[in-house]
Parts: sequence; C-alpha cells; structure tokens
Amino acid sequence: MDDLAWMVRDSTSAWLRGYDDGRFAGYESFYRNARHAAPEGFDLEKLNEEYAQWIAERPGKVIVLLNRPIVAQALIAFTAVWIAAQALPHLAGAAPKSTAGLLVAAFIGLRVFHRKRRKRA
Repeated sequence: MDDLAWMVRDSTSAWLRGYDDGRFAGYESFYRNARHAAPEGFDLEKLNEEYAQWIAERPGKVIVLLNRPIVAQALIAFTAVWIAAQALPHLAGAAPKSTAGLLVAAFIGLRVFHRKRRKRA
C-alpha cells in the first residue's frame, strides 16, 4: 500500500500541474480489470502486490522504444550511409570510372524501385 500511496500523490500533483505521467491511469485500468474479472473474491491488498509484480516484470519504456521496427530500419540506414561514406572515397581514388558507373547504376536502380512502389500503391 505504501507504493500506491506515493504513486497517487505524485500522479495527482502531476495532473494538477497540467500533465499526466500515466502511472495512476495504468493502475486504475489494472484495478478495473481485476475487479471485473472476479467481483466476489476481490482483495485490494493482493491486487496491489500483483500490480507491483506486474510493473516489475514489464520492460522499460526505452527498451520498448528501441524494439520498434522503425528504429531497426533507421539503424540499418545510418549504418549503410556511414559505411558508404567511409568506402566511397577510397574506391573513387582507386577506380574513379568504375565507382562513378556503380553510383549511376545505384541511383537509377533506386529511381526504378521507388517508381514501381508508387505505381503499386
């Protein structure tokens, strides 16, 4: 119950300042779901212990954010750009005409790929 007491106090003060941190809303939805599941055998102390355990088992917000597919795609894109930025000057120094031909082919391939994608959509 002590954990709930500080959570309610902090969440209420945050709400009064004009923003919500989501902790009280999360607890309230957990409470309502438990109350709806077993209205006759409801125990508030047991519910609070289960809520504390449920919160401890959930992954952090940063982990959830990093686990999204858009983050993986951005990481792959940044890595590819960085590798190209490191390799391109060396390749251009060793074989400038071949490097220019590969770049032109890559840009034409990207244009064709994006044009086909737009036509499908």
